[in-house]
Amino acid sequence: MQNISVYLNQRASNGVNDWQGQINNALFRSNVEYQTPNNLEELYRQLELDVENKVDAVLSVGGDGTVNTIIQRLAGTDISLLVVPGGTANDFARVLGTNSNIKRITQTIRHNVKKKIDLISINGKYMATNGGLGFAADVADEINNLRKSFPKFKNFMKFSGKNVYSIFLAKKLLNREIKTYKFRISSAEYSETVLSPLILINNQPALGGDFTVAPNTNNQDGTINITIFKHLNRLELIQCIFKILNGNYPKNDKNLVSFETSSVKIDLIDDENIVFFGDGEILDKAISWDIKCHPSFLSVFSPKDQNDMINLCTKVSLM
Repeated sequence: MQNISVYLNQRASNGVNDWQGQINNALFRSNVEYQTPNNLEELYRQLELDVENKVDAVLSVGGDGTVNTIIQRLAGTDISLLVVPGGTANDFARVLGTNSNIKRITQTIRHNVKKKIDLISINGKYMATNGGLGFAADVADEINNLRKSFPKFKNFMKFSGKNVYSIFLAKKLLNREIKTYKFRISSAEYSETVLSPLILINNQPALGGDFTVAPNTNNQDGTINITIFKHLNRLELIQCIFKILNGNYPKNDKNLVSFETSSVKIDLIDDENIVFFGDGEILDKAISWDIKCHPSFLSVFSPKDQNDMINLCTKVSLM
């Protein structure tokens, strides 16, 4: 019998009881334990017990922020994570091919369809998807603060879904002034001091669902994608961003710098501490960030790979 530990974010869409009912029905042959920690310390302690007890799977029901919390303890272990999308953007679930069909996606546990993916560390804290510095970090910070301060804002987030980020991003871009920062970028592939309103650190192609900022990046290539927006003209920045949103990556934009690296250091020059966001959460507030790729550092169940295997078998049987 498989031992499965379930971490269910209380804010997850559909409600706690509904998720538990679906999971119990799908995993009726397994020993399923629901974890209800009261704080972060208890959550980390329970995850450490899961690792110590070598559970067969950890199941996360929630958004990218829930995943980010869990991977801080699962990183570098052999415990595999299955993500059930119950958040806003669900970027991580999307890249793994996970949807809300519990019965279907839990089959990846039954069939042991898993793989190792890269993680990115920022000053020692892990990130699975995308993040960065500048006005996108300000947007993430504003949304998180509203979510904490105004309970009814959560209803707006449920209604708008991943579009909430686009709405707040548009509001930010329409401001008369977009703050530009002076950064020193230091890596083997690219070293320069730049003025930029936005730097993104990418472990997968898309951010916020539709913003495909790093189309050639994936979480198994052993590198990090760094994308620097050097646009000092607000209109040119807006044009660049909307091209990316519309799936028309601006390859010839001289103010858009993109490169792959295994590690990079970013220093903020002549300014106060600013926030770094990753996986939809605020990970750090500092003036200097050591960013590294950790290849094959997290084991995940991958419904996408299971579907690809099924499709391949179907094609072979029809030949």
